[in-house]
Amino acid sequence: MPEHISAPRTDPAGLDELEPLWKQLHTHHREVSGYRALVEDLGVSWERRRGWYRRLLDEGAAYLTATDNGHLVGYVMVTFATEPDDTFESARGIPELVSLVVAERHRSGGVGRVLLRGAEQVARDRGFDAMKIAVMAGNARAQHFYETAGYQVAELVLYRRLDG
Repeated sequence: MPEHISAPRTDPAGLDELEPLWKQLHTHHREVSGYRALVEDLGVSWERRRGWYRRLLDEGAAYLTATDNGHLVGYVMVTFATEPDDTFESARGIPELVSLVVAERHRSGGVGRVLLRGAEQVARDRGFDAMKIAVMAGNARAQHFYETAGYQVAELVLYRRLDG
């Protein structure tokens, strides 16, 4: 278990410390996904992800970090919808957990559960009554983790490469 979970953070100044964990997750996605059109260069992937995180924070997103013995072992980033959803019933819209990352050597030790519960609590505190997350196709372990926590498949997202 992590020794410390941060309060919700909205400052982009702390994003750079997330880089090694993002690179671990992206590497894992490249290993498990059957969809091969994933960004190959880890540096490029991180630059794009960090830019996206900055934009999300500007729009009201928040993230929590988990540390153990002073070392970052996980983080979760969650966005907050500003309007009710058009398809799924909810009180104010549906926040989305856009990333939950746990360092490889800390997986299955409770860090993910604590981060997930923390993100859900932040959403509750802001008046939301639902949460969504996408799981990379082929990441059966992550899907099982979320289903065990009470999440259900509600929609599937399909991709296709378009021929030039």
